Amino acid sequence: MAGRRRRGWSGGDGTGEGAGNAPNLSDGSRAGMDRNRRLILESMYGYYDEALAALPLERMPALAPRLLESGVCFGFGDPVTNIIANTLSALGEPACGEPVLEPDGGARSRKRKRKKALRGDARAREEILSKIVAVGDARSPPEARTIAEHSLEGLVTFLTSYFRYLPTWDALRYLRLCCADLLAAVRLIELDRCHRRQDKFCIGSHAVKVALKCAALSARLPNVDAFLTGSYALVSHLANNMPGHGLSVQDVARLSELLKKPLELKKLSIPLDLAAVRCRQYDIKVQPMLKESVRAILLDRIHAVYLKAITRFPIEDFRRCYQHGFLKAGYCYGPFNLLFNVIVNTIWYDAVFPAPQTFELDVMCTRMLIRIESRSLDGLINLLLCCAYGLSEYDGMIYLLKSNLDLNQAIEMAGKDGYQTFSCDDAAYTAAANASSHPQRKAYLHFLIELLPLPMVKSAVMKLLCTKTLSSHMILELSMLLSSSRSRPSKSLERIDELTKDALAMVSTYKEKFSSQQNFVRKKVEAALLNCEQTKEYEVRFICTVNENVGSKSFRDLKYPYSHVNFLASPEDKTCLTFFFAQVSNLDEDSEHHRSFCRPVSTLTSSEVRCCYCEFEATRIVHPVESYCGGFMDFEKMATGRHTLTNARIISHGELIACPVGILEEECIYFDPGRDAKFIQAMNKTAWAANLNWGDEIRRVKQTGALQMDATF
Repeated sequence: MAGRRRRGWSGGDGTGEGAGNAPNLSDGSRAGMDRNRRLILESMYGYYDEALAALPLERMPALAPRLLESGVCFGFGDPVTNIIANTLSALGEPACGEPVLEPDGGARSRKRKRKKALRGDARAREEILSKIVAVGDARSPPEARTIAEHSLEGLVTFLTSYFRYLPTWDALRYLRLCCADLLAAVRLIELDRCHRRQDKFCIGSHAVKVALKCAALSARLPNVDAFLTGSYALVSHLANNMPGHGLSVQDVARLSELLKKPLELKKLSIPLDLAAVRCRQYDIKVQPMLKESVRAILLDRIHAVYLKAITRFPIEDFRRCYQHGFLKAGYCYGPFNLLFNVIVNTIWYDAVFPAPQTFELDVMCTRMLIRIESRSLDGLINLLLCCAYGLSEYDGMIYLLKSNLDLNQAIEMAGKDGYQTFSCDDAAYTAAANASSHPQRKAYLHFLIELLPLPMVKSAVMKLLCTKTLSSHMILELSMLLSSSRSRPSKSLERIDELTKDALAMVSTYKEKFSSQQNFVRKKVEAALLNCEQTKEYEVRFICTVNENVGSKSFRDLKYPYSHVNFLASPEDKTCLTFFFAQVSNLDEDSEHHRSFCRPVSTLTSSEVRCCYCEFEATRIVHPVESYCGGFMDFEKMATGRHTLTNARIISHGELIACPVGILEEECIYFDPGRDAKFIQAMNKTAWAANLNWGDEIRRVKQTGALQMDATF
């Protein structure tokens, strides 16, 4: 079925666009999206014309209604092949099992009948195409849309269900660049996002199956199961050529049977290889993707670095003290790679600015983890911008993406592209510290510039960090090395305010609330771990990330039904740490409809599966393939408009949460009364506002305004 002629742009639109011209990047406005939809549909009409020309419409009247209701152009083949295959998959058994055979009336008779059939096919093709080209408004009801419009809806849904951080208007842009070719668009997005091998599109993956079903549901296909079966069966036969001048009735019957056969796993790579060939035929001039999307992808990768850094510490030591430095100043920029920088910066901060009191926390403050990851990225970007003169913030993020967050490699790439590059110096680290809001900037810069460059110190640090898991003794040795007298700052003369009585009460209340919530989550996770048959001998060691807002909450409910949790556990002998996911009920006791469970996960990234609730809260929790609240069933509801969340809401709210500003309540847990001046000021102001009598305050303001007015006369 490969090797068919591909149609490009069907022509310009009065704006200078056509074959050979790179399409302009449209914005997310309604006008821009409508324009992209129109251009994509124009490409589709060429595909439908070509597909109709290949089908024996006069001899098999059942094909026309099947194409108009099921002949969508998305699947694992090229658009024309998909239309034909999806039409044939929708044919019933009688239509395929009882083909209309022509009686033998001699050569002349057969020739006359073929000519008559071809004329009938042409008339039928024009009639059907007129029903496909009749375009309605993008906001018209689904029942009023044509099969081409349903195809477009399915294409967009597939891309936004499979790829994170992909808004609808950007999905339309990719489809427009690839002329409505689904797998070509997938390949282009992967190239733009610099997907690593483990993140590559795989036909048989859970994520692809979910996205394909969501696409079928959004396209309102009458038989989703038949479509899915035909799509996967098609993969095994894509290397075979479709007859070039039209299908006979016998061809239709044979192909219909082939589309019912199961997928051969050894043929999985064929659709992607063919899509790569088509990408070259389209001569696409790639334009920049969204800045917000690039940032979100980089934050995904940084999150994996932070999770890995936790596992390098002795967990007991991390729970007792190093969590403080990790969330306060464990930035991923510095003279080493990202992982080493997080570890070194954490140990240095806790050695030089130790926590004011000893405490042991079983649960990481998730919002503070989100903030340190976001600020780390800001610091890393600004460090790169100072090392490559004239580089824009967007281009800086692209270089970091292409280099997989390797700063030295990103600088080298910028230099090869003509930018004047420099090594990291005082000014570069100052810019990074300022951009990341480092809590002790002067001391940190002194540490980076004066102490770490010493050969003896750098060599000793590298030797310790190359150990797979640091022991308590190694941590202590590293701590003493990094906190030498040369790295200790002079005592600040800045006056630090004190918390007011009301503010102190608020801090105490929040600490009690956090402690209670920590105990509740740990109890739930331990119960879920105990109930898992394979992990009964495991012990919870540390809870890395928690999202308490999972599921739909009615106005009567005080809590969301579930929490999603990532945690570390180990066997009783504590030989190794395993990363787990848990869905726990937020009720005091599990019920029949709200049960807790946990599963080990094999990766620290979330490329395979998605959760709409965790993405909405930007928690970047890693989920298993199994069913859970917020998983594939919720995405299927989103595809048909039956969910409270939409793709646009998930992206916009996730961006907001992932870039926190101001003071967080969670800072109460790690509050240092001798250094956290901004926190003290913010809490005092909050406590004052909470106790304010707003009626008296409004009257006072009015009275003050009246007195000022009298004074002017």
